[in-house]
Amino acid sequence: MVMLTEAKSDGIAKPRVLFVDDEPQLLRMLRLMMLRMPEWDASFVESGQAALALMEQKPFDIVVADMRMPEMNGAQLLNETMKRHPQTFRIILSGYADQDTVFKCVGSTHQFLSKPCSLELLRATLDRLCGLNKGLSSPEFQKIVTQISALPSIPKLYFSIIDALQDPNCSTATIGEIVAEDPGMTSKMLQLVNSAFFGFSGSVSSPAEAVQVLGTSRIRALTLSICVFSAFDEVKFKALSVEQIWNHSVQTAVGAQQIAFLESADDTFVEQAFTAGLLHDVGKLIMADKLPDAFLKVIDTARKEKRPMEIVEREQLGTTHAELGAYLLGLWGMPVPLVAAVAWHHNPERDSSVFCPLTAVHVANSIFNLERLLGCPASPINMDYLSAIGMADRLKDWASALRTKRS
Repeated sequence: MVMLTEAKSDGIAKPRVLFVDDEPQLLRMLRLMMLRMPEWDASFVESGQAALALMEQKPFDIVVADMRMPEMNGAQLLNETMKRHPQTFRIILSGYADQDTVFKCVGSTHQFLSKPCSLELLRATLDRLCGLNKGLSSPEFQKIVTQISALPSIPKLYFSIIDALQDPNCSTATIGEIVAEDPGMTSKMLQLVNSAFFGFSGSVSSPAEAVQVLGTSRIRALTLSICVFSAFDEVKFKALSVEQIWNHSVQTAVGAQQIAFLESADDTFVEQAFTAGLLHDVGKLIMADKLPDAFLKVIDTARKEKRPMEIVEREQLGTTHAELGAYLLGLWGMPVPLVAAVAWHHNPERDSSVFCPLTAVHVANSIFNLERLLGCPASPINMDYLSAIGMADRLKDWASALRTKRS
């Protein structure tokens, strides 16, 4: 993510958004909608080629593209945008809202909006992305990012599973065969599915059985997270181990999923809560691996002064592990609710005014706190936030359900 672009009104920087659609009538409608949002600097083009040319001339904070366009469709445009301008948020706006469309855009698209899109939904989406961009674009944050030589790339195995799931004839055995191609992944997956985290009876002995038991959505999330965790050097972790962060992350994921189930959330909500729970502390991995001395100093200070780690991180580094992890997931094109759940899992009031995956991760993370292993106080559950979204009275039931899963 980058700082807001340079278009200005009354001396104040205005975020830039680029709309791409081959239907002139729709572009006219979008122009009218954006006239009611003067706080944005909006541009409009009719093809992917024109969009790429314009992006070479000036930066954009957000690109909104139709899916079905001749010569270069929306998925191809956003994939190219990700390569050339990875800091730009990418949205598909299309009436072609089937599962294949979503899968084709995985990794290159942050959000998927269906036509027709109301002014209220468009405004809320753009404002949310703008808020996330501001939070991850401070000079202090950018200074830390420039100190990091390389961030992990999205795992190829993850894309292999996504590609397989596009096939309507794809079976659990097929996904199991893909997982089985990686011995390390197979070992970790079987160890996890047979652990107490998921509470399954019996013994699962093959990747295909694991897929059958856990379901493809959880396998997809676990594949991504296991690959991420395996990319870091355990030797550099002086204060806590990768295994400790992993165990806490799985607990948080299962807990966030359980909260979503208790509130009868839909499948997308449940998957995003689970995945965000698995990846919410990926920023700690980045800090421990890329900034080991600075991260160790943060832990020592938090322990001695009995203050939450993220507060000390902000003071000493100018950012937090939560924001750093969200930055990585944003570069990967993960869905915005997932990125937001990682970015603000200690500060949910910064993003959400409704019950969402962020809510579930915030509560689960606080209940299954990792900091107790380091002698640091954990961030408390934000009761003002829960009251504001009308969920404070549900905390007792959530805590009771999660207590049985505490290690």
